[in-house]
Parts: sequence; C-alpha cells; structure tokens
Amino acid sequence: MVFHRILMQVIWVGVILSTIMAATATTFPLALPNCPDSCGNVKIPYPFGTIDGCYLNDTANIDDGYYFINCTSNAQGQPQPMIWNLNVTSISTESSEIDIQMYNSIDCYDQSGRPLSPDNAMSLYAPSFTVSVTKNKFVAVGCDTYAILSGALNGQLSRVGSESTCNKTLSVVNGTCSGIGCCQMAIPQDLTKIAFEAYSNSNHTQVWNLNPCSFAFVIQEDKFNFSSDYLISLRNNETLPMVLEWAIRAETCEVAQNTGNCICGGNSTCIDLKNRSGYRCQCRVGYRGNPYLKDGCQDINECDVKEANNCTSNQFCVNDVGLYHCLCLEGYHLDGEACVPNQAAPKLSLAISLAIGKLFSCSLVDMAKRVKKF
Repeated sequence: MVFHRILMQVIWVGVILSTIMAATATTFPLALPNCPDSCGNVKIPYPFGTIDGCYLNDTANIDDGYYFINCTSNAQGQPQPMIWNLNVTSISTESSEIDIQMYNSIDCYDQSGRPLSPDNAMSLYAPSFTVSVTKNKFVAVGCDTYAILSGALNGQLSRVGSESTCNKTLSVVNGTCSGIGCCQMAIPQDLTKIAFEAYSNSNHTQVWNLNPCSFAFVIQEDKFNFSSDYLISLRNNETLPMVLEWAIRAETCEVAQNTGNCICGGNSTCIDLKNRSGYRCQCRVGYRGNPYLKDGCQDINECDVKEANNCTSNQFCVNDVGLYHCLCLEGYHLDGEACVPNQAAPKLSLAISLAIGKLFSCSLVDMAKRVKKF
C-alpha cells in the first residue's frame, strides 16, 4: 500500500511537469523572427510576409513577390492587407488557403440599351494559385444574362458558361439559383489563370426596369444565398469573397528535398499536390503551428480541456511529446482496455473477517474445554 501511494505521487508529479512543459509550448510562431505576423486583424503567416526579408522569395514562380502582402490602409485609415490589388481577409497554413475579395463582373445598360460599362472582364493571373472548387461557385445573376469562365487546366484552355433569364420578379425564388434570375455551376478542378465576364443577349432592353445589369463572379459558396434584391443591389458590390488555394514552388517534395530547397520545418510532412506541380507542408499528428517555419510545429497538450483525447472518466491523461497516454485513477486498474475498480480491499477485509471469526471460534472451544474440567 505504501509503495502504491509513492508510485501514484511519482505519477502525479510527472503529470504536473508534463502539463507545465505543455503550457510553455503553446505559443505557436507564425512569422520569421523579428517579422510582423499580422496586418490589422489578419494574421500573416510565413511564407507570406509584409516587409522585405519576411516572406519567401520564390524565384521558381513567375510572379516575383508572390508571397508579398502589402499592408496598406483602407478608406477608413485602418490597416488592410492586399495581394496584388485584392484585399486579403484570411491566410491559412493548415488548409493552404487564402481568402480574398475578388472583383465582380458588372455589365450595365441604360434604358435605351447602351452599355455603361464597356470593359467588365475580370482576371486573376497567378499560376501558383488555384480556385478552390470545394469552397467556391461560379455564379451568373440577371434576367438577360450569360457568363463565361475561362482558365488554364493542365496547360490547356478551359471554358464553361452559365445563363440566367427571367421576365418578372414573381418568377424569381429567393434561395434558388437554378437558372431563373440566378445560375450557378461548379468550377473545374485545378483551374488557374482565370478570367470571367458577364454578357447580355438583348442589352437588358426588355427587362431594364426589373434588372438593368448582368453579373458574373466566383464567390465563396457558404457566403452566398441568392435574393431577388441582387438583381439591382449587386451593382453596388464591387468585390465579393473568394477562396484560393496556394502551394510552394513548381516542384515535387522529392526534388525539393534532394536539392535542399524544401522549406518544411521540423515535425512536419511534405505533401505533393495531386494534379499539378508544387507541394505543401503539414504538421505531424500531435503538433500544431506553422509547418513552413524551422520550429513552427509545436507539441500540443492533448490533455488540455480544449483538446480531444480518448481518456475515460476512470482515467487521467498524461501528455507526452507528440502524443499522450491514459492512466487509471487511484483505486482502479487496467483490465484489457478499460479501467475497473480494484477488488483487493474487499477481499482483504473478507479474509480478515474470516480469520477473526476462526480465532473467536477457537477461543470459544478452548473456553468450553476449561469449563468442562471444572
């Protein structure tokens, strides 16, 4: 029993030490040392950066400054991160995504059918970016509208189209985007160098009072729910939310590692892209942080209340480097994969009771013998 208590004290000391060690390792660095890691409310993780020396200078990409984020000021004087001429709202190293505000193609006419926007073609020429097919949709809005989306797909030109018509607002159903006032379609996988434009068949002359403009845009799907009001109000939306996927260099993990160019840090894994050249970095299981930094992936404390682990109510969690394990609480022992109550104490009590009973019965027999002699 004394040994058991000492053992439990040693275990609890280990738990406390592991908790302290885990607590000191919960600061996950985002940027290179002495580099800004945010612009306003937007986190800027490496390989992106806002000043020289703080972002990856990737000469393998056609666009110089591909990872440069311009931290400028918006109309309200607040910090605004931009890539090229597009506002950035979020950058993720975990999903390798960057959320931007992409331009809306707006094709408007006056009541006589004269165009008010002679050049409404929108394009995004960034070979190392692809449009996220799981997060975005290509949408055309209007009552006299068709739209074309084109781009490079495996080195070949790819074009898809969408058409939307209507003749009265009563026929337009809010929340529905199936061709009446609104039409949406999926985007081809791995499409790069995109361009899209809205057009009109009859210059909106027959539906001008209802809808004087055609609209075409790529938009983050979970942020779009069609409304008949958009037939007019989208004219005021110069940009709309869009998600891009990004990667490192135009080479495989093997080539990057053999040439010493792989920037994946410690406790991370290099992952090749499926359908095009380039790679991404990912922290290993049990680690979290920025995998593109040398020591960016830090051990996480799976025993923290905010984390998930498989320890049951009869167990306590012990954090290890890169993983964790579960131990039975005092008074329980491991039986297979479950911690069950100890039975030693009840058995011991029963043995003592039987011994006392036997001793008492022996005493009575001895006393009876003595009485008989008298």
